[in-house]
Amino acid sequence: MKLADPDSLPPTSPRTMAVLILILIGLMAATFKAALYPSPPAAWQPLQDPHAHSLADTNTVLSKSGAVIESIKPSGDITTETWNMRHRTGNWTVLVRFAKTPQGDAVRSIQIRSEISHLPAFTRTWDYPPVTNTPASKDAPAAKASSAATDAPAASTPAPPSPAANAPAK
Repeated sequence: MKLADPDSLPPTSPRTMAVLILILIGLMAATFKAALYPSPPAAWQPLQDPHAHSLADTNTVLSKSGAVIESIKPSGDITTETWNMRHRTGNWTVLVRFAKTPQGDAVRSIQIRSEISHLPAFTRTWDYPPVTNTPASKDAPAAKASSAATDAPAASTPAPPSPAANAPAK
């Protein structure tokens, strides 16, 4: 059998090369997005509306998805459960905050954190219900203060205003 001479092969057209380059760029972008911006597991979709489910339903969703409970920390009226799950993209941590009510345990908020394994300083956080900066009611500062006490390292707590912002204008 005769080997093909590389000089005897027909040249690749510029259109074909352009299409191949675009496909390569698209694959690189998809890989970058999957590696640096992972989505929470699809089984956790019900967690996006924490007030619609009971604590037992939330715990069932998390345990069926492979998450393992790490700790339960009571503090005042709010109790925080910490769930962990190892995934190929990194470590997933779910903080479920619930309060005891006369009707049973009611989920107040859920925070999902993704710590990407190949970039240890890179963490993404999802808050449910979403954090808003508008005051909802008179008791909102009290609820925010108790939440801030349990979430000191969380990225969702607002930074205090700087002293320069309160200085009188000259």
